[in-house]
Amino acid sequence: MLHKLSEVVVFAAMTIASVALWFTADALPVSRRYEQVDSDLWPKLVFGALALCCAVHLAQKVAGLIAAPSGGPRSEDEAIEAYTPDGYYLRLVLTGALIVGYFIALQYIGFLLATMIFLWVGSWILPYRNTLAKLVFAPVFTILLAAFFSYGLSLSLPRGSGIFYELSQALF
Repeated sequence: MLHKLSEVVVFAAMTIASVALWFTADALPVSRRYEQVDSDLWPKLVFGALALCCAVHLAQKVAGLIAAPSGGPRSEDEAIEAYTPDGYYLRLVLTGALIVGYFIALQYIGFLLATMIFLWVGSWILPYRNTLAKLVFAPVFTILLAAFFSYGLSLSLPRGSGIFYELSQALF
């Protein structure tokens, strides 16, 4: 019961934070360089979608709490939902550390290398067994994403510093 209640609290907080960040997007300064992209559009799309998904999931969790009997034996569905696979918490901590490391590395080694390393390491943390997909996805996705931002939207990406800046200059 406490597990389900904590999920409701987390999704309620995420919904409120998403709505607050939606309104924060209005306060973003408008740059002439990125005028055609509209600097508040992407944050509004992302946080609007996040708020919608969180609100739907929150409603499902609240409905499940209301419908669930208090106490008594667990149903098979509840037992499956409460099951935590081996290494789950380790993967959770590693993924959090990887995200923090990505944001730190982004300013030093640039978008291309940081994103590719992030995706490669992240794919090995996840319990997915297709090795070819793990190896191919990171470089292909990184190149497509960099091309979209650089050439499609004409936005500059972080290029790193020192030798990594020169490498980024040579690559795009």
